[in-house]
Amino acid sequence: MSALFPPSNYCPLQADPRFGFVFSPAPGKKGHNVLVIAIHGSDRDVDGMIAALRDGFGDREIAILAPFFPNQIDNADHADGYKFLVSGGIDYADVLDAMIAQSKALDGDFDTAYLYGFSGGAQFAERYGLFCAAHLCGLVIAAPGNVTLIDETLEWWPGLAGAKAQTDRAPDLKSLRQIPVAVMVGAQDCTWGLVARPLGTPHGSAFEAVAGDSRLARARTLHASFQNAGISSSLREIADVAHDLHPMTLNAADQIARWIDVKNTAPTSPINGE
Repeated sequence: MSALFPPSNYCPLQADPRFGFVFSPAPGKKGHNVLVIAIHGSDRDVDGMIAALRDGFGDREIAILAPFFPNQIDNADHADGYKFLVSGGIDYADVLDAMIAQSKALDGDFDTAYLYGFSGGAQFAERYGLFCAAHLCGLVIAAPGNVTLIDETLEWWPGLAGAKAQTDRAPDLKSLRQIPVAVMVGAQDCTWGLVARPLGTPHGSAFEAVAGDSRLARARTLHASFQNAGISSSLREIADVAHDLHPMTLNAADQIARWIDVKNTAPTSPINGE
């Protein structure tokens, strides 16, 4: 498992070697690539994510980029920093954009990009989508522990109040409304491993549980928040599944494949705004 560093085929990030990624090129590449970006959870099982996506995609011509955000950076604990997009002086959105650019250099340009995150990676995926949806053609948020609601009355990160001051980025809801979003959660995914973040703790907030007391409740609340904001969100509750990477990732692959197969589901959107 990729919880043991480094994961298979690990590639250091040239722009900042503290980080790295695994790039899995599209099998039998014949034309323009579709890129799927897969963001790991707290267990950092990069290899498991890629294997499950490959199981789900079969022989589809899809390239996979799987970032690896280490627990320790410069001898300091940054285990949860990536989940909140900007933390400890690191802008993880910029880190991901640099990984995308390096992947292009490895395998040519990509026509479309989809972002998938599981668990802690779903937190990153949602927050990246809030600010950088213009880079994406679809977003899958699977089993997030802490969510950001589309609510200007709630402080960042439970809501969007003060988001620009905290991240140096303005939310781009206009772009997020232009792409499909899928929120997924296991129907039995309740509180196992759910991290409480009360005020006074790292990344803590007085409103940390405003979306509910379980991942299932929080996924439902996030989906409703998206819909109320005019975002094209679907909710998939997966029967007989708790907090389990493999079935969640198979469902994510199925959703992304459906999007790819539907013509003109989302506007053509070059990665990194190029």
